[in-house]
Amino acid sequence: MHRKIIEFLKMLMLAIVLILVFVAYKKSDSDSGGDYVYQTVYDFAMGTSVQVTIYGNKDKSFKPEDVVDEIKELDEKLISWRSEDSELYKLNHEYKVGEPYYISYGLMKPLMDSAVLSNDSFGALDLTIRPLANLWNIEEATSENFTVPTDKDIKDVLKYVDYEAVDVVMYEHDNYVVFDKEGMMLDLGSTGKGYALDVAYETLTEHNVSGAMVSVGGSVLIYGKKDSYKKEDNTWKVGIRNPKGSQEDMIGYLEYPCEEGFSKYISTSGSYEKYIEKDGVIYHHIFDSKTGYPAASGLASVTVVCDNGLKSDGLSTACFVLGYEKSKDLLRHYNAEAIFIDEDNNVTVTDGLKEFYKER
Repeated sequence: MHRKIIEFLKMLMLAIVLILVFVAYKKSDSDSGGDYVYQTVYDFAMGTSVQVTIYGNKDKSFKPEDVVDEIKELDEKLISWRSEDSELYKLNHEYKVGEPYYISYGLMKPLMDSAVLSNDSFGALDLTIRPLANLWNIEEATSENFTVPTDKDIKDVLKYVDYEAVDVVMYEHDNYVVFDKEGMMLDLGSTGKGYALDVAYETLTEHNVSGAMVSVGGSVLIYGKKDSYKKEDNTWKVGIRNPKGSQEDMIGYLEYPCEEGFSKYISTSGSYEKYIEKDGVIYHHIFDSKTGYPAASGLASVTVVCDNGLKSDGLSTACFVLGYEKSKDLLRHYNAEAIFIDEDNNVTVTDGLKEFYKER
């Protein structure tokens, strides 16, 4: 069976199990007047699983489904490189070298932040990586039809992977992008899920939600407090997956207090997320734009925690490519913390996370 179908079925079964658990334990909280419940929905967007849980919603007309719908619209209409209706897709297929291509502020914001992060990481995160990803095609191929690209093919494609050959410009009231080369493509796959959390945060605050947890694939937003749902469970817990285990196997977790006004963004990039095996060799989907091959930093996963979703998402990819030692300056620059797990499952936690990380 096609590997993507198997992975989808796994996610579907996990969602069903979680829904059953939720239904079994969903109840009123007598401490809050007997009519307090939390709301959770599970869905699929941006090519991955999405979960939204809302606690203490004062606006009864606002539902978790509204957050999911906004994430879907963001992807399909604005930042997807796949969707023909998205603004990014049109940009990639309509631009002319050297000429400004005008874009909306909605697209400019994630592109600008991704371009800055590409520059700050010296291309460890590269928003122009898509031609290389298309060459390898790990996202779509099966072990039966997958072919490892030749060195020549990789060298040829790397001509179009160059974050310095694209300018994202905001000038007065105009936002535009200028490409220096034909054949380039912008891809927000390494920052888009985190950006979706930034958009979700704005929506949650607009509707005065007291607390929420939103996950889009490997990126998670924890926000506010759970109000009085469970006095004995007044913390946020986010699991860190064991790279050598199953999808449900956690090597540890982060635990934060639930507090009004609190928010954290937690994103993980791992070689186990998308990979393919050919002739006994495993090739994963996180590419090093310097070599054209899957990153070989000795890491199995990196989890980054900071105060911005797009940056947590992009930094987790950049740090995976760079490795632990070379990531330190980048993390300090963004006031971010991280958990590094190497290929032998050794865990390294940066100083600012040690009080919040718990081993299983």
